Parts: sequence; C-alpha cells; structure tokens
Amino acid sequence: MKDNTNYSKLDRIFKTNGGYITREDIDNANIPSWFLSDFVKKNNLNKIAPGFYANDNFIVDDYLILQRRYPKYIYAGLSALYLLGLTDKIPTNIEVSAPQNYHPSRSKVDSLIIHKLSNSNIYELGIKEVKTMFGNIVKTYDEERTICDVIKYRDKYDSETFNKAIKFYIRTINNQSKLFKYARELGVEKKVYEIMEVVANAD
Repeated sequence: MKDNTNYSKLDRIFKTNGGYITREDIDNANIPSWFLSDFVKKNNLNKIAPGFYANDNFIVDDYLILQRRYPKYIYAGLSALYLLGLTDKIPTNIEVSAPQNYHPSRSKVDSLIIHKLSNSNIYELGIKEVKTMFGNIVKTYDEERTICDVIKYRDKYDSETFNKAIKFYIRTINNQSKLFKYARELGVEKKVYEIMEVVANAD
C-alpha cells in the first residue's frame, strides 16, 4: 500500500512538472531514492542531467534544469537582463549568484559564472520568479536589483547592452523609490543616480 502511495506521489509530481522529475522532488516528498530509479525505467524517461529525468516531449531548458539541480542559484547579470526582457542579447554563459558557503557539486558546470555572496541579505535582495522562453518558472533578481548590479559592474558590459537595458527600464518600469532603496542597500546610490540621470537625458 505504501509503495502504491509513493508511486502515486511520483506520478503526481511528474504530471505537475509537465513531464519531468528530479531527485530534489523525491527528496522533498520524502520518497526513498530507489522509487525514482524504478519510476524512470517504467516510464522510459531520459536522463537530461544528473538527477533530472524527462519524457521524450520535454524541451530542454537550460535555465530550468540548472536551477532545479542547484536551487540556491539565482539568475543574475546578463542572464537576469535576458530573462527580464531588458536585453535581446542571448547570453553565451549563464550567470548566477549563490551564498558563499553553497557548494552543491564538485563537478564544474560548463559556461557557468557564479558570484558568491557572503551577505545573506544581499543574496536575497530582489529575488522574483519569471518565465523562461519555454514557459518554465525560475528565480532571478528583479529589474531594480539587476539594474543596480549592472551599474555597479559597468565595466563588464558592452556600451550597447548597458545603455539599452537602462533606457528600456526607464521607459517601461522606472520604479525610482524601489531602485534607490536597493541602490542604498548595495552601496551604489551615487553611481545609480549619476547613470540614471545621464541616460535619461541622453535623448
């Protein structure tokens, strides 16, 4: 009876996810790991990545897969700009932030840039959920946090990407109170004020 209950749970998780299941899912549901192995075999699932299995109809979404494998990775920098629609430039690397002491795997993930943050308040500042281009929900930093980060690390971005992101933010969102609240917490209030004023008056 208990076995049937665990299989029913797995089936529910699989259907809720939309055709995939992860090791994290079964750990969170307190289901013994061997049930996952059996479920994968019975349903002819494909191993997309370590601990991530999906059916033949699953469209590979690197942003979803990475975050399901490493839940504390929050999309940042150019990856956040892309997910938020603040740039049309497709990132060649995936960029994330993570807590300083977060070491989920010893194996290196290709094309991944990790920013380790020792301050938990800064790590958690401005996290929001967005949809990827495939309609999957992932966590990224919000527009205001991302604009602050982009200004803080201005030298990392080419002029076109930088200016377009700032201008688009000003035209479409421009939540000044939230932006400067974040800027104060991140210690970049003066920088943000100067850049926003210059870009806003550029046209």
